[in-house]
Amino acid sequence: MSLASTVLHVDDDPDMLELSALSFRRAHGDEVEVLTASDAEEGLTLLDSHAVDCIISDSLRLADDTAFIVAARQRIGDVPIIFYTAKEWDDVALDALEADVSEYVRKAEADGITAVVERARKLASQDRAPTVTEAQLFEGRPCETTEEAVGTFPAEIEGGPWTIIGVHDWDVDDELGTTIAQVLAAYTGVDVLESEPLFSSLDTEALQSMLEPRGDGAPRYDIYVRFPYGQYEVSVSSEGFIAVRRLPETGYE
Repeated sequence: MSLASTVLHVDDDPDMLELSALSFRRAHGDEVEVLTASDAEEGLTLLDSHAVDCIISDSLRLADDTAFIVAARQRIGDVPIIFYTAKEWDDVALDALEADVSEYVRKAEADGITAVVERARKLASQDRAPTVTEAQLFEGRPCETTEEAVGTFPAEIEGGPWTIIGVHDWDVDDELGTTIAQVLAAYTGVDVLESEPLFSSLDTEALQSMLEPRGDGAPRYDIYVRFPYGQYEVSVSSEGFIAVRRLPETGYE
């Protein structure tokens, strides 16, 4: 019986698919079997006929305008998805959140596929912790959709609108600080261990105590904590939403 992991890469660029398959072969030989699909429909066909351990996908859509990653998530449950696309986060955030992607990676540098290949191999070979659906994450909160959640963040100061990058579920997730670190790493593409300290001037236990539900389980509403992180301002709400926006250039060094 083969112990190889299976990765499905879906992209409408044949050169990218060829480079991906070659990169996997060079780096991991027979340890990883790579399936490739050049459009969303072919990707779903392969999902129906093969058991996969990880998906790498560009921003592709089905004929009914459903994002491939969303349709894939509906078929495969908790298999990790790496969203590897040239599109900016603001353009694909709703699809990425609905599909519960494990990683969002911008197509940029020529060697970017090397990092994606290595991350896919690691995700494909490890057990993934159970996740909850977006509907469950919004259950009991005043917001029912990501669009509504965006509107809960005040934008009265310069810097533009907020982008929701994650949700902390007080009943399911462990520490708030861990969730913040994970979603920031996925959004920025920088591993937490390799980036600047996330909470250099912030007490994570105090942050959690301020935002989490009261002792009797009653939620706290309309409480926001903001702090700078690199070129971003991060805002965390008592409803569990984590959002970022870029700091004004004049205020970031």
